Amino acid sequence: MQKTGLLVLTNLFIFLSFISETKAKSYFFFPQQVENERVDSLISRAEQLYDAEAFDQALEIYLSAKEISEEEKYSKGLAHSYLGISGIYFVKGKLDISTSYLMKAKEQTFAKQDLDILYSISFREGLNLHMLGLYDEAIKRYKEAINISDKIDNNEDRINKLFGAYINIGDVYQLKKQNDSALYYYKSAYHSPTTNINNKFTSSVSISEMYAENGELDSSKIYLMFAEDYSQKLGSKFSAALLSEIYGKYYDASGDVQSAIISYKKALELNKEIKNPREKLYKLLSEAYQKKGNDELSNVYLKQYVHIKDSLEEARKRNLNVPVMLAKTDNEIKIEKAEATARNIFILAGILIIAILTGVYLYLKRQRRKSLKGKRENIQLKKKLNNAFEEVVSLANENSPNFLSRFIEVYPEFYNQLIMEYPDLTSADLKLCALMKLDFSTKEIAEMTFSSLRTIQNRKYKLRKKFRLSSEENLNQWIQNHHIESLVQA
Repeated sequence: MQKTGLLVLTNLFIFLSFISETKAKSYFFFPQQVENERVDSLISRAEQLYDAEAFDQALEIYLSAKEISEEEKYSKGLAHSYLGISGIYFVKGKLDISTSYLMKAKEQTFAKQDLDILYSISFREGLNLHMLGLYDEAIKRYKEAINISDKIDNNEDRINKLFGAYINIGDVYQLKKQNDSALYYYKSAYHSPTTNINNKFTSSVSISEMYAENGELDSSKIYLMFAEDYSQKLGSKFSAALLSEIYGKYYDASGDVQSAIISYKKALELNKEIKNPREKLYKLLSEAYQKKGNDELSNVYLKQYVHIKDSLEEARKRNLNVPVMLAKTDNEIKIEKAEATARNIFILAGILIIAILTGVYLYLKRQRRKSLKGKRENIQLKKKLNNAFEEVVSLANENSPNFLSRFIEVYPEFYNQLIMEYPDLTSADLKLCALMKLDFSTKEIAEMTFSSLRTIQNRKYKLRKKFRLSSEENLNQWIQNHHIESLVQA
């Protein structure tokens, strides 16, 4: 059982109708390219010819639109032209050429920003892989198309695209003999609110085929009648060929071999008209004649089946380049994304480094300013301290009555700590401590206070007792270390 070729060809019209229904509609905000009416008119004409199955004429017009678009760098025209050309080569069975044009379409700026084009590219990549029997890869592409369709605002368009992909996923599962999954996707599409006739036809004819193969002939007949109604509405040779083929399978399953042969031959003629070498029909006819006991005709159709299959095998070998081409494109996209990520990281890292260096520079600059300011303040402080020190020393040398008060102003912490710890100190004791703090010797103190050396020594002895110092401790050193000097005012 392989209806894949014709089913996929039928489904090709599904997304072509999507493009024509929503043509030139973009769902992202981006700077619009100036419309080229001449190219748009050519593409519209090519699509009409395609729908009428006049593929060679459609190809000529698509190529003309492509050439004009290339000359005028019209991205929208190129995207649609490449897609159209890809579709025609798909119909001709040249999947490698079809895929090469999909890759060209994907590179266009317009394609990267238009959901209809993005959907069609993923869908058609799935079709090409589907035809080659690369089913898992095909499902992956169809699901990519579904994810793109989820972003479309127009509800009807979104539903039609979604279930168009569902039908092809169902066919893949049917080919993989996973009938439950296949029937789920087919029935989901058929019973969905999709308004696309192709969706309705393809899903109903597929369900009918599955029921016929399972021997459920009543159910098969019901869906076959639905499919016939939709096929008449479509008026397509593709749909008529597929319908005749499934009718043949239905008759074959029901034991009416002669009616099956008539249906298979009708499908065969329709496929010849659309230049679709449907080799499977020759095999079905061979098997049908075998059942009738006509070995001669059975062998005739079997030989034709083998001959066509062999000739198609050469084309299939050439088409094996398709997964390589798509994988290369995917890899390039991944590399491009990785490079973009790396560039972003590099830029962010650069910005971060610049920010850090700027911060460090500003911090160091502030610190330098603070340091310079601190140095200036220290210099000023030292000057003030030196001036104050000299002034206090001068008052001491003059034995001025203002000496002690000025000393207290210059060294308040020393004074405050002394009187706090030793409240019984007299003014004379405090003056002696102040003179020792200024590092005057006993002899110098005696001279400036007009006292004898012995008197000063006795006064120091009494201070030692008040400070409760041991005999080993030096009084002058103790006074020097008692408190760090500080300046509160000049």
